[in-house]
Amino acid sequence: MPERGPAPRRRCGRRMAGLAWKWPRTRLPVGASALGVFVLCWLYVFPVYRLPDEKEIVQGVLLQQGKAWRRNQTAVALFR
Repeated sequence: MPERGPAPRRRCGRRMAGLAWKWPRTRLPVGASALGVFVLCWLYVFPVYRLPDEKEIVQGVLLQQGKAWRRNQTAVALFR
């Protein structure tokens, strides 16, 4: 019986297919990538949603409490 060496490796595209998820190939032009970077930087400098500061929060709470007390005059009378 002849001695055989290690089994020959298959040379199929499996190894390259495994790398596809790390670096997907896209066909975007350089201008589109530059525009994307510009938009991300713009949104970082000028965010669409801004968190309110403490004064605005207090003002909103007082405004809503005032509306509630104005609507419920019986509660105001009972409170006094």
